[in-house]
Amino acid sequence: MVCGCKATTKLGIATTCGVLFVSLGVALIFIFKELIHNQIKEKIPITPTSDTLKAWKNPPADIYLQFWVFDVKNPYEVVHYGEPPVVVEKGPYTYREEMPKIKVHFYDNHTVSFQQPKTLIFDRSRSVGSDKDNFTSINILYLTAASFFRFEYSILQKFLNDFLELFKESLYTQYTVHDILWGLKHDTILEFIHSFAAQHNISLNLTDFGLFTNGSTDGTYTIFNGQGNINNFNIINKWDGVSKVEYWKNEWCEMINGTDGSLFPPFVDKSDNIEIFSTDICRSIGLKYEKERTVKGIDVWRFIPPSLVFGNIAENPDNIGFCTPDTDHCLGSGVLNISLCKFGAPVIVSQPHFYQGDRSYINGVIGLHPDKETHQTYIDLEPMTGAALNVAKRLQLNLAVMNVSNFVATEKITKLLIHPLLWLNESAVLNDKSARDFKSEILQPLYIMQAVQYGFIVLGGFVLICTLVVGIKVFYNKKNTVLSLNGLVVNEQQDYEE
Repeated sequence: MVCGCKATTKLGIATTCGVLFVSLGVALIFIFKELIHNQIKEKIPITPTSDTLKAWKNPPADIYLQFWVFDVKNPYEVVHYGEPPVVVEKGPYTYREEMPKIKVHFYDNHTVSFQQPKTLIFDRSRSVGSDKDNFTSINILYLTAASFFRFEYSILQKFLNDFLELFKESLYTQYTVHDILWGLKHDTILEFIHSFAAQHNISLNLTDFGLFTNGSTDGTYTIFNGQGNINNFNIINKWDGVSKVEYWKNEWCEMINGTDGSLFPPFVDKSDNIEIFSTDICRSIGLKYEKERTVKGIDVWRFIPPSLVFGNIAENPDNIGFCTPDTDHCLGSGVLNISLCKFGAPVIVSQPHFYQGDRSYINGVIGLHPDKETHQTYIDLEPMTGAALNVAKRLQLNLAVMNVSNFVATEKITKLLIHPLLWLNESAVLNDKSARDFKSEILQPLYIMQAVQYGFIVLGGFVLICTLVVGIKVFYNKKNTVLSLNGLVVNEQQDYEE
């Protein structure tokens, strides 16, 4: 009996220890979570003395901007017979991108302002050829001039058409990759068009025809630095001094929401709508969780723009505010008219090859092959810190081609043609050194804490299981002992009676 009591006592002690270990492990989950959250809240905010300031000013990522141009193979047939353009994609033409933050100013309301000039350096080793390669494409100068004059008097249209023909400008022309990106040489024509327009009270902004400007900024951002409210970290407060743009038709469409796409508030949830304001498309968009991935050994969550972002007004009624110049000119799914924020030039943006776009746009140009893996925009976020470790922004620039009276080269265009010009992929991925630093400074302490907390739970569970096994064994041993004693008593009674 004494041995049985001792065994029961030991089992009770073991059970208590097991329960304590499990309870401690569970408690540590909440304690460590709060501890990690507090450390992130302390380290992430951008201040003049913070450890993150240097990396924020000069992002530790390899950034590249790649271009693919659409080389038109049948310009004569398009102009003279109205046939659909046949295009062949050429690229990539790759530029290494440097994006340091300059003119950084901190304010008392927990905001910081900055500009971010982009300097691009051609990388021949990552390109299919020289940026002096030629290709045939839609004539930006001709089409923009026609677009500006499409509602003017016929005599003005005819005069301008004759002038453009004099300089052998038509619906298509030859470009080099360099010129279409950084600037076209049309000085004489531009000067004349400006002078001609001014004489007839027509306002134009045809200063140059480069689609991009090397070394320029896209405005002054004022963001929340994360102090006071970590959920506002890197959220845009104002862009160029305003809290909304004025290109669209309602307040919802004009709102400047989210971040600039480089960093996000920490503690991301899969149900979050990740918002980004992009000056490239003059609006904010939302991204939704798609799947889990790994970037250089770091677990991330991929967020992508759903198809409804550029859905037509039947699919997404909220997009009615993006119809320009009015609701009678709403486009189909997958495209956005940004002419109002591009000085009136007939620029239409889409995803590359009209991915997720209306079939009429894809079928209107021969040679397009939309593909999710190649053409979809995405952001891979580390959910605990909100750091964007792998980003690909993919965008296609198109021009709206339509029949404009008295512009001879457009007379065979019977319906709106959204003509691809080029598409780009601006990608950034955490470099190897920064990935190692991220693992050692952020993930390794987290893994150690998780090992400790789950170690206690596993240890406690093991002790409880062992206690249960031993308890069951003791129980059956006691039961067998009782049965044996009862048998012995019965036998002794039978012997006594005999």
